[in-house]
Amino acid sequence: MDEVKERKILKEAQDRLKKVIENDSENRRIAKEDLEFAYVPGSQWPSNIKAERVSTGRPCLEINKMPVFIDQVVGDQRMNRPSIKVIPVDDQADYRVAEILSGWIKHVQQISKSDVAIDHAFEHAAACGYGALRVVTKYTSDSSFEQEAFIEKIDNALAVYWGVCSEYDCSDAKYCFVVSDIDRDEYRATYKSEPMSFNYTDSQYVEGWSTKDQVRLVEYFVKEPVTKTLYLLSDRRTVNEIREGDVVVRERTVKSYDIKWYLLSGNKVLDERVWVGKKYIPIIPVWGKEINVAGKRYIRGLIRFGKDPQRMYNYWSSSDTESVALQPKIPYFVTPAQISGHEAMWNSLDKQNYQYLLVNFDEKAPGWPQRQLPPQASSAMVQKINMADQEIRDTIGLQRASLGMPSNERSGIAIRERKKEGDVGTFVFSDNLARSVEYIGRVLVDIAPFLLDTERIIRLGLVNGEHEFEAVNVQTDEGTILNDLSVGTYDVAVTVGPSFTTQRTEARQSMQEFIQYYPNAAPLIGDLYAKVMDWPGAEEVSQRLEFLLPPEIKAKKAAEIAKRTGQSVPPPAEEPVPPPPNPIELVKLEEEKMKLEDLKVKLQQEQVKLLDLQVKLEQSTQLTNKPNIPSEEVETEEL
Repeated sequence: MDEVKERKILKEAQDRLKKVIENDSENRRIAKEDLEFAYVPGSQWPSNIKAERVSTGRPCLEINKMPVFIDQVVGDQRMNRPSIKVIPVDDQADYRVAEILSGWIKHVQQISKSDVAIDHAFEHAAACGYGALRVVTKYTSDSSFEQEAFIEKIDNALAVYWGVCSEYDCSDAKYCFVVSDIDRDEYRATYKSEPMSFNYTDSQYVEGWSTKDQVRLVEYFVKEPVTKTLYLLSDRRTVNEIREGDVVVRERTVKSYDIKWYLLSGNKVLDERVWVGKKYIPIIPVWGKEINVAGKRYIRGLIRFGKDPQRMYNYWSSSDTESVALQPKIPYFVTPAQISGHEAMWNSLDKQNYQYLLVNFDEKAPGWPQRQLPPQASSAMVQKINMADQEIRDTIGLQRASLGMPSNERSGIAIRERKKEGDVGTFVFSDNLARSVEYIGRVLVDIAPFLLDTERIIRLGLVNGEHEFEAVNVQTDEGTILNDLSVGTYDVAVTVGPSFTTQRTEARQSMQEFIQYYPNAAPLIGDLYAKVMDWPGAEEVSQRLEFLLPPEIKAKKAAEIAKRTGQSVPPPAEEPVPPPPNPIELVKLEEEKMKLEDLKVKLQQEQVKLLDLQVKLEQSTQLTNKPNIPSEEVETEEL
């Protein structure tokens, strides 16, 4: 890089960084105080009041309740993690390619252990309002030109600065800074050059670029405008470059930009690159709660308005402790004559537990030694402590039921409703995280066609932590490209739900109930039911139960396993040929058949006999039931 361009970039970056730091300095100062207030011991008392009380030996108790509320919100988020799904947008996009991109993003999350970066950013956003993470690319090995994407955390989110923007994810910002400080000796060892000089009167010292022991390093992302030509091809594809065989239908000039990355010290451009993506700066913010008041943007975390009640709680707890501690121990009222000769016993009452006490009778003080009432706690202080405790919950928005503590609610419905109110009050933090995760998906979809730009087999992650393989950019015999990641427009949708472990527990319970209502389904889903069990050997039991499945299901499972492992689909198993019949068994079978025929003949004969008997019985019954006719009537009938 020539010296003129280097000076221009340094001047531009330093002026822009100075401006964004000044514009957001108050927000970040209070955010830093919030972090220290919640996590740094000794930060909950104003320094002047603490120094005054310590100098006089007065207690400065810190009963820190802030981490409990932060942990509750962070725990809810970890139980309901956002997941990314890619969806096709235009008629050039393909549903299968969208599934491939979704699986590839899951793969990136798995190899990056992205939960660490997301949880780190979310916890800081909940505590002080500022969290951040990033997407980076790295070569897969020292002997390869292929790159892989990774999601990494940014330790200090308060050192990330954005240019002017209005979108939540800052996607419309023209530039972004990630600031860090490095020791001078480490700078020399890493960059093989001398760091910039140090001078108290220099503006570089005043603006933080150089101190006696450290120098500032700044990552500077900037969108540099460029002019590109857009081509519409006969197959309705839109491309920036024409390949051999492409037929151009229309073309137009568009104003776009390249995303440049510079690594800067106070007086030198140490490195520069062109970011592989074309739309988004790969720095992802995670905000707490933000509001715009008369053009001024304010950002806060969960505990911002709970700090004063926490200070009140500390003050009144310290005052109550001090009040009780300063009250005298429970003394006896005695006269010298009453304990004369027994002083050693009475002086050691605070160290030994005597079964009895010796005392002398004193005529001048009738009666025996009397003990005074114990120190009494101030009811006003106790009331103030309880009020401060409740005000902490009121300002943060999480009541006892939300934290699983006993409260005024007694019925299960009332407890659930109160917990639901707390979840609604803190839902903004989880919802903002979902927006940030959506931006991660957009960044990865943006860089996917450039990282996966050749024909290859890539690994796709699955929801259950397993994986499968799929070929992309495959050139077919017809001249088309199968699973072409560079064609079509894709969008990102985020769903929030329980983790896979929670879903597995729920699936086990649901399958158990389903089998109880429909036992015939057990042979068909027995392997799946065993697979979601948590006891040792469950996987082996599941594999054994697979042998009992019908051939059609076995073939389908074999094809899915082959797809995950990148192997060819095995042919369907042939039905085993039955063994030849045993001659002895055939003879026995023939004999049994003959016996069966004899029994059939005998049965028919018995049925005929039965019919004859039934006929005779009916005739006998008719003769018996025939009425007697008088003789006169018979003669009349004959005439």
